[in-house]
Amino acid sequence: MRGIEAALKILTQNNINEGSFASELLRKLADREKMKAPDISLASSLIYIFMRRRELWEKIAADYINAREKLPREVYIALIMGTGGILELRRFSEGVLINGILEHIKKNKALTKYSGLINAVLRRINEAGTERLERFRKSPSLEGRAMWAGVPVWTLPAWLKSWPRPELNELFESMNQPCNSSLRVSPGKSEELIKLLESGDIHFHESDLISGALRLNETYFPSSIPGFKEGLCSVQSEGSIIAASIVKKYYSDKGLILDMCSGRGVKSGQILQENINANIECWELSGKKSKSAESELSRLGVRDRAVMKTGDALSLNPESNPDFIILDAPCSCSGTWNRKPESKWRLNWSRLDNFALTQKKLLERALSLCDSGSFVLYITCSLFKQENENVIAEVLASNPDCVEMPLDFNFSGHKEFRRGKPYGMYILPVNAWLDGFYCSLIMKK
Repeated sequence: MRGIEAALKILTQNNINEGSFASELLRKLADREKMKAPDISLASSLIYIFMRRRELWEKIAADYINAREKLPREVYIALIMGTGGILELRRFSEGVLINGILEHIKKNKALTKYSGLINAVLRRINEAGTERLERFRKSPSLEGRAMWAGVPVWTLPAWLKSWPRPELNELFESMNQPCNSSLRVSPGKSEELIKLLESGDIHFHESDLISGALRLNETYFPSSIPGFKEGLCSVQSEGSIIAASIVKKYYSDKGLILDMCSGRGVKSGQILQENINANIECWELSGKKSKSAESELSRLGVRDRAVMKTGDALSLNPESNPDFIILDAPCSCSGTWNRKPESKWRLNWSRLDNFALTQKKLLERALSLCDSGSFVLYITCSLFKQENENVIAEVLASNPDCVEMPLDFNFSGHKEFRRGKPYGMYILPVNAWLDGFYCSLIMKK
């Protein structure tokens, strides 16, 4: 299956909006159809371009589409993907893209009558769309800048409540940069890994922000990276690495570490590798993610020091009172929208409010499990104050025996870090290897 056809097939699947990520669907399709690497790369690029700035492509395409004409979903998706591909895809012929889309549409007899419309619209966009795109790039309005950055316009009130306008403009601008893979090198494996990367002709350089991390010059599927399957490295954004490294700074090297929302086990693996005397208990609501976490810890050789439990973190009980709890709470993921754009199109005001309520309940539960002197590290990959400082403020107000601890980072000269107002610390997605995170460390007195 060719890349253009694969991208259209995945984007028209309804379950993309119901929880299945496009990358997972593409992997399955590529395996089933035995797709070649260049076709997988093209499909991945087209899907990412579509997802990242969908509202912008819809706005530009609307200038050339009769709003009164009800188009079939497949045709509409083809027009929007084609618009994004023409205006953003580099090193690929616009004519080949348009012809590939038309060829796919014509395979469905019921859609053949729309091929003339698609051809006309996409060729007009090819001629005049760049000028329209440039007007968005230079737009003085926040709405225009949001669409240029791929930020859903309806979320602007939440952003304005979280960041001053000048900082918000900088944040939106940073969301336009490409995302590249970063590697956390497993302890003691640097020399071996570097030799494998060099032999595999993978270009990289060391991070200038944190030790033990390598920056790759593009995005890779984890399994395609030499040494990954052998546990020599983990594909992990630098923001995630920094957030999890806080445990090493404050863990007393005794007692249980509890990962309340362990997800796929990436942070748990890092924590166990960095704290060689620690044992961890991982809680995860999703059975699928819990199995992935087991595989991740096995790959890193630390599975024997982890107890895995599947269930609701509000009702599970630990084997013993934890000395340190890491709570990477479910959130809007607004700090990772540039890397994982699907999540932003699934969000709405109701879901955002529900995230905040869930976060408060989880943090209250975490603190209830703590003895005196124990820590809770609250993390989100959100940049909304509603999910961060506001949650900390409300929970601290109802728990007078708890206090926020200062995070021991050198902020001076580092644009990657920003203090919360007044609680916590932000890690900002200012380069291709950083996702946005928020961290707050709370100690029970």
